[in-house]
Amino acid sequence: MLGRIGRTIFIIATLHTQLVFSTSGAQASEKLQSGPMIGYVTMAEVLVWVQTTGPSEVSIKYWPEGDPDSNFETDSILTQKQSGYVAKCFADQVRSDSTYEYEVWIDGSKVTPRFREEYRNGEAIPLEFSTSKNWRFREEGHRIFDFSIAFGSCAYINQPGGYDRLSGNPYGGGYEIFESIYEKDPDLFIWLGDNIYLREPDWTSWTGLLQRWTHDRSLPHLRGLLATTPNYAIWDDHDYGPNNAGWDFWNKEQAAQAFILFNGNPSAGLPNLPGIFTFFNYGDVNFYLLDNRFYKDGQESLEAFGREKDLLGKKQIDWLISSMKYRQGQSAGGWTPSYPANFNVVCIGNTVLSDNGSTDSYALYDKEWQYLIDRIMAEGIDGVVFLSGDVHFSEVSVLEIEGGGEPGKEGKAGIKGKPYRFVEFTSSPLTSGPYRGPEDSKTRWDIFPGNMDQIKKRNFATLSFTGPLDDRYMTIRYFDTHGSLLNQKEEATQGTVTDKSIFSAKWLKAPQNIR
Repeated sequence: MLGRIGRTIFIIATLHTQLVFSTSGAQASEKLQSGPMIGYVTMAEVLVWVQTTGPSEVSIKYWPEGDPDSNFETDSILTQKQSGYVAKCFADQVRSDSTYEYEVWIDGSKVTPRFREEYRNGEAIPLEFSTSKNWRFREEGHRIFDFSIAFGSCAYINQPGGYDRLSGNPYGGGYEIFESIYEKDPDLFIWLGDNIYLREPDWTSWTGLLQRWTHDRSLPHLRGLLATTPNYAIWDDHDYGPNNAGWDFWNKEQAAQAFILFNGNPSAGLPNLPGIFTFFNYGDVNFYLLDNRFYKDGQESLEAFGREKDLLGKKQIDWLISSMKYRQGQSAGGWTPSYPANFNVVCIGNTVLSDNGSTDSYALYDKEWQYLIDRIMAEGIDGVVFLSGDVHFSEVSVLEIEGGGEPGKEGKAGIKGKPYRFVEFTSSPLTSGPYRGPEDSKTRWDIFPGNMDQIKKRNFATLSFTGPLDDRYMTIRYFDTHGSLLNQKEEATQGTVTDKSIFSAKWLKAPQNIR
């Protein structure tokens, strides 16, 4: 046993150790610039993104939920100035259908990310991630699961000191919307472009690009959403370069490098086709993230000189169609389809189906738009849903086209007389200034109560996928900054959406392909 002097020495030593540990932990926390952020998730690997304030060694420790003794650690990453002090850590000792708790370690000390003081009293964020479910070919047959995604676009974060507009009210605001998204607990979040707003000092240099991404990613309101939800992203003009910029933007390759560095998508482009487009799957939904900037022509009259205008470019469209057709083919024939997918969700920065008159609308690229729609109809792709942003108001659009029965002829694809249906959910803006938008649109699908047929204020949306595999439904919900449901059904229980907010996979199933 310890005597009085021995106990005193022990207590002093213990207090000293605790003080050193507390101090080192505080110093490590000061080295965390932004994040952690969960990027892509798979059955065998999860990306955790972290940014530090300076050169640091970063790793992630993780363990199965409730079992901290069975812990793993990612490889350590040394952050560097030239790469924005960003570390991408890969948790590669994971199993499917599992939830893991995790910790961030910087220079050998644990960091405890916290909510901002005004939200949940600044308490520690419960850090966890879940791997993808392995539900196909299970012993009980297909065990599809219900899940939801959240999405939105146009996130302007104010920065005084010569970066923002010099007159009028601040353009950005309502940052608590990110905490409202966190409260909805989606299974993943998709950033639909204009995720940052590059200003004139930003897009002309690598230093400027890193500065803008670092500033906006460091917003305290983002912490909970980034640290606990898989984040996927596309871009639009403002996180690409100048307003409405296209293929001729001289610094687009550095812009792409910065986008890839600060996001956690599974891939970007193809070896022979650069850009930021990619694919991922979640449950019975295939997600295609498109690049509407790298190949986009301007508004000049190219057609008068014998060349059609491009938005995506035909090679990217061909990749999209080939990918969708291949995966749909994997579910054809036999009584147990290999990879059943009820919905093909195509994410793109600009609106596709709406005739809202936007200066960046796909309608302005009518030849390429027709090629895209014809290819989808000709191949009989099921459940095509577009997610878009950009326009600073939100709406739902539905387009029904009758098949023409003449494959290969423009505007005549599909089985003659059979209906092909397309849906578009536009969500914009998150924190940027709202825009009233056009008063009507021929394709607008009225899901809102009363006289409101579009959202003219800051908002985000969720999509829920529910029901058995052979009778699947998709439900759209729009929320304001504070998380209040906007397509609430009148005189119904709180949280009940309007009838037209629910879409059946069967209703969106394409007629059999002409062959």
